[in-house]
Amino acid sequence: MGNNIYRKMHKTFIPSKKNDYQPLILRPKNLFILAVILVVIKFLLFSWFFYFPQTSNFAVVTSAKLIELVEQERVVNNLNELKINDKLTKAAQEKAQDMLENNYFAHTSPSGITPWYWFNKVGYNYVAAGENLAKDFTDSEYLHRAWMNSPSHRANILNGKYDEVGIAVLEGEMNGKKTIVAVQLFGKAASVKKTAPKIVQSNTTPSNVGIALPKPETNLPENVAANQELTQTGVQTEEIVTSPISTTIGESIRPSENQFILNEITEKSEPFAQKIYFIIAGLASLVLLLTVFVNIRIQYPRLILASIIFIVLIAGIASFNAQSFLNKNIDTLDGASVERIIP
Repeated sequence: MGNNIYRKMHKTFIPSKKNDYQPLILRPKNLFILAVILVVIKFLLFSWFFYFPQTSNFAVVTSAKLIELVEQERVVNNLNELKINDKLTKAAQEKAQDMLENNYFAHTSPSGITPWYWFNKVGYNYVAAGENLAKDFTDSEYLHRAWMNSPSHRANILNGKYDEVGIAVLEGEMNGKKTIVAVQLFGKAASVKKTAPKIVQSNTTPSNVGIALPKPETNLPENVAANQELTQTGVQTEEIVTSPISTTIGESIRPSENQFILNEITEKSEPFAQKIYFIIAGLASLVLLLTVFVNIRIQYPRLILASIIFIVLIAGIASFNAQSFLNKNIDTLDGASVERIIP
C-alpha cells in the first residue's frame, strides 16, 4: 500500500523514466482540469461574497463586528469602552431606513432633517453626539478601515466624550440601485439635572470642527433645518498607546452562534484560498523546474508552455482579492458631530 502511494506520487510530481520525464501533474489535460476546478472555486467564493451582504444575517453580524472593531480601536487608544444603547440603535435604524426610502445619502436629508432629529425622536437627550455614514460595502473590516482612514470619522470613533453607541446596517435600493447603508451613532447622554445650554467654541479646535447648540426639535422636518446646525469633525494626530484588547458586544445585536460561524467562515475563506492557490502555483513551478533540468536533453515544449500558462493563471487568480474588489468604492461622508456644553 505504501509503495503504491509512493509510486503514484513519484509519477505525479517527479520527472523520471517511469513517466517519460513528464510528471502527470504538468500534462496539459490534467492542468486544464485543475485550472477549471480552481477557477470555479474562486468564482463561487466571489459569488458568495456578493450574495452574503444581501442576507439578513449580514446586517446583524456586521453591526456587532463594527462595534467590536470600534472597541478595539478605543482600547488601543486608552479610551473608555462604549456601551450599546438601544435608543441609539433605533435612531440609527430609522435614519438608515429614511435614507433608503427617500433616496439620499447625506447627514441632512433633502427636506432638512439633520442627524440630531433622530436622536431626539427616540428620546435620547445628549450633551455630545456624532454620526458616521457609509454605503456600498460588503465587509465590515473594509468599512471600518475606510472610516479610520477618514479624519472626521476617526475623530468620532476615538472621541473620548462619547460613552454609548448604536449601529444599523440595512440593505435596500437607492436611486434604483441595490446598496447597503450603515449608520453609526455615538452619544453621551445628558444628566438628569440640566441648566440652560450655551455655545462654546475653543480657539484650539481644528478649522473644520464646529461646536453647535442644537435647539429643541419638533417632529416636523421643516422646523428641523431652521433649528439645527450640522458641523463637520476633524482630527489631530496623537501618540497611540497600546494595551490588551477587550471588547463587549451588546445582547441586542449579538449574532447567534450560527451567524457568528458563518461570518467567520466568510471572512477567513478568501485568505485561506489565496494561500492554497499560491502553494499550488509554487508547487507547479517547482515541478516545472525539475522537468526542465532533471534531463535537459529531453524537453517537451507543449508541456512547458502549458505549465507556464497554468502557473501565471493561478498566481493571477490568487492575487485577485474579491473582498477588496467589491469594497473598492465604499462611499462615506465627513463624520458629523455636535456638542452641547452644560456649564
